Amino acid sequence: MKIIETERVEPEGLSHDPNIMKRILFHEGELPGSVRFSHALFKPGQRASAHLHEDLHEIFYILVGSGTIVINGERHGIKGGSCIRIDPGEEHELINSGQEDLAVIYFGLEG
Repeated sequence: MKIIETERVEPEGLSHDPNIMKRILFHEGELPGSVRFSHALFKPGQRASAHLHEDLHEIFYILVGSGTIVINGERHGIKGGSCIRIDPGEEHELINSGQEDLAVIYFGLEG
């Protein structure tokens, strides 16, 4: 068992967008087949630039806020309660196009 208080985890920048802060709650190897489990906070106007993973499924769960996710060039509105699966090879970009912070929980699964 492991209990984590998010506010006690030191924030760090996303690898591809260091101005967007994340808190890794579970690291590689802590969960079978999982890459990591993280919480990220996007300020209004911030975006995780377009990228893809060749061998990774990613799941995003929007806690609060609203924005846009672009998957293979197609734009989709997202808001608190949205859950998104990105498959290996799908280019994706997450944008806080709203007026409030966008809080996201996400994790990757090797596959």
